[in-house]
Amino acid sequence: MRSMRGKVGTVALLTLSTMLLSTLPAMARTDDRIYDGWDMAGAANFKDRAEIALCDEEPDNNTVYAEFRMYSGAQINLSATTWTGCAQRALPGEQVRSFRISEEGGAWSPLAILDRA
Repeated sequence: MRSMRGKVGTVALLTLSTMLLSTLPAMARTDDRIYDGWDMAGAANFKDRAEIALCDEEPDNNTVYAEFRMYSGAQINLSATTWTGCAQRALPGEQVRSFRISEEGGAWSPLAILDRA
């Protein structure tokens, strides 16, 4: 009988913790970074603007590309090479919806999805 109580207690505890965690609000993500090796694409949404960046940190002479899609429907493409370092832009009045990164000759990363600020 003793081992049965322990199992019931464990099940009750797991059920209770699942219920508590499911009532917590989802955290809105307004900034993120994606890495492809040492290369990085990043975006952040602020109330009045979005900021985007793409950095090529690998000395391999391959160009790195990033696509940024806005909630307005606009798409902005950035590219960077080892020689140019980072490409950055501030976009007044915009909010980034999603973005991805790819190195020359490689596949696109999965999309990073952002919420509005």
